[in-house]
Amino acid sequence: MPYNPNFISGFRIPLPEIVAADAFPGTPLHYHHHSIVMNPERKFAYFSASNTDGRSWKPIDRKGGFKKDSKLEDQFQLGDELYKSISAGEDRENDFDEGHLTSFQEVLWGKEKELTLAGADTFFYTNCVPQHGSLNRGAWRSLEQYLVKKGADPNELKISVMTGPLLLPHDPYFINAINGELVRVPVAFWKVIYYKAVQGLQAVGFMMSHRNLLLEDKTITYDKDDVTRSAVEELEDVFMMFPKATTYQVSVSFIEKISGIKFFHEGVAFPFKQQSSRELILKRIEVERPRGMDEEGSFADSPIDYQLENILI
Repeated sequence: MPYNPNFISGFRIPLPEIVAADAFPGTPLHYHHHSIVMNPERKFAYFSASNTDGRSWKPIDRKGGFKKDSKLEDQFQLGDELYKSISAGEDRENDFDEGHLTSFQEVLWGKEKELTLAGADTFFYTNCVPQHGSLNRGAWRSLEQYLVKKGADPNELKISVMTGPLLLPHDPYFINAINGELVRVPVAFWKVIYYKAVQGLQAVGFMMSHRNLLLEDKTITYDKDDVTRSAVEELEDVFMMFPKATTYQVSVSFIEKISGIKFFHEGVAFPFKQQSSRELILKRIEVERPRGMDEEGSFADSPIDYQLENILI
């Protein structure tokens, strides 16, 4: 089953609506436990939407590599031609990772066959964006599990996650042409997580950026003939909120404003309303496993060995 809007009992959370004036989203592509809407012009996803069930979540070994999705024409997706061409410069290793939108780990729930298929389905290039290898994704990768354990109603450990690259009209160009075409590279990423707390449905937003890392490596360039001064100044104002290559909590309304994507609001409480950003810090802690529980104990019953400092849920 793909993304399920009725996954969290008592609520229907539809896919986000793309409201940007120049948007022309493709038809949703459905995978096990997640669905993706592509931007056919940029050849990256507008977003990926997924469900996670903490009650039946089970980690498995990560296997496989990315490939193109045969359900989508080649001209509307980027694959090896982009990711194998990316290099920070001569005599240097490739500084880009093939970054998951919906992560491999967050869809690993359900019966054995179901979670295996779901994990494999995250390795399509439709679910991929270029991310700098030095981007600090420790907190970013831990958000889903943390919200399941610390935010969700303990009687229903379920969350719904929307995530995507920030696709701006003035994004910088990758330094190499791909098949003779210029490719604009997204330099920031967002995530909105819905969870049913004891007091009702809530949603929180997060962002991270690798823009400064890319500029330092000269992997991207802004074409001054194509970018107006006002657009550059506007971008500077946005990215001043994310000076480090790490995870920040932001309001969902801020993500809506800069992305042109509208999220579900009806009956939803938003704990973080500030228009500023707040840096999250992942801190490892020692935990004691419940007596009699082995290392293979269920995620629902086992403690997590980290804290996310500064998060407001």
